[in-house]
Amino acid sequence: MNFKYFEYVENEEINFGAGVGDFITILGEKNQEIIDNLMYKTPNENITINYAKINNKTIDKLRKLVAFSTFSMLETYLAETVKDELAYSLESLAIPKHEMMERIESISIIMGLTRLLEKSPKSLSDSAKVKLSIACCLIAKPRILVIDNMLSLLDENDKEKVYKALKQYTKNNGIILNFTTEIEETLLGTDIIILDKTKILLSGKTMSVLNEEKLMKRLGYNLPFIIQLNKYLKDYELIRNYNLSYESLVNSIWI
Repeated sequence: MNFKYFEYVENEEINFGAGVGDFITILGEKNQEIIDNLMYKTPNENITINYAKINNKTIDKLRKLVAFSTFSMLETYLAETVKDELAYSLESLAIPKHEMMERIESISIIMGLTRLLEKSPKSLSDSAKVKLSIACCLIAKPRILVIDNMLSLLDENDKEKVYKALKQYTKNNGIILNFTTEIEETLLGTDIIILDKTKILLSGKTMSVLNEEKLMKRLGYNLPFIIQLNKYLKDYELIRNYNLSYESLVNSIWI
């Protein structure tokens, strides 16, 4: 399938789309319901892929295109070792064994799992379990990756590896839907969607949404700390442009 875009339409008030390369952060009260619909836990026709609605007859298309890394499945394992858990993600795709081993080696290096391959998934730290969960998705090369409240569990040493892998995935024409309660994670993505139970309250490109400071506060969200710091420094004319990394922010102050 020549994959181009994905669309979620529940009603006139809750609908959004995503094209290849998009990394959308979704915050709000309706997150779990949307995730359940994406998982097709109950029959629905909310999902459209390349003009084709997903239903009971076409659900196999969705399952081949979408991978899920969710907090609710963090302790669910199908194999006794990390290596076998990664392999399990490929077995249903009928990947040749030599390619399977190449993919396992590659994703293990990217995600920092090489030294953990012979360990039991249950013995890993929470941060390593998140890396494994996301690696099990990425190794299968899905077109859409759904993440549900996982990234906040990463420790500082793992964040850089995972964030780099996710950004590379979108550069390779993947789509990420990151459902979260952490406002800091919005800085990873290209777009933000904020919902309540009945409608989308605010949506748009990441910096455009974060510039709606008064509206964000009315909705109960503080700005990410580095954005607040940028605004403070701009008010005092210490910087001219936003810097979304602390290193670039420090460098801009001293230029």
